[in-house]
Amino acid sequence: MSKTLSTRKPNSSLRSPFRNLSPRSFVEDAFDHFLSSVGEGQMTELMDTAMDVAETASAFEIKLDLPGVSPDDVEIFVDNNTLTIRGKRAETKEEKDEKKQYHRIERFSGTFARSIVLPNSINEDEAVAEFKDGVLNIIVPKTEDAQPRKISIKK
Repeated sequence: MSKTLSTRKPNSSLRSPFRNLSPRSFVEDAFDHFLSSVGEGQMTELMDTAMDVAETASAFEIKLDLPGVSPDDVEIFVDNNTLTIRGKRAETKEEKDEKKQYHRIERFSGTFARSIVLPNSINEDEAVAEFKDGVLNIIVPKTEDAQPRKISIKK
């Protein structure tokens, strides 16, 4: 079965609304419009923090990058096998400087939250967290039943 391609000529009366915009200016304009339309309370979505989750034979290891966040401003909960990390990044106070003109501000302040569902085989009572150099490390051990066992072969 053969397929034929249409060779229609483009309609010259149809013009792209983006014809005068370079790809870069279009993206920048869209980004600036999005940020200007974000109201308070929606900043949580913008402040998603980078998170790594790894599994070893004995535990789950979770790492979050939280630069500029104080450990006192972070809460960690485990409920129904869902690990939730909540916190807030304080607003940095900068003195007004008439000579300084900002062209871009991407460092946000406000609240953030991340959650991850872990298997039933976790020992949440033994979970530990450490905050060092702007990185939050959480280790949630597995129950003994969930850890691999070596089975010896009878000879």
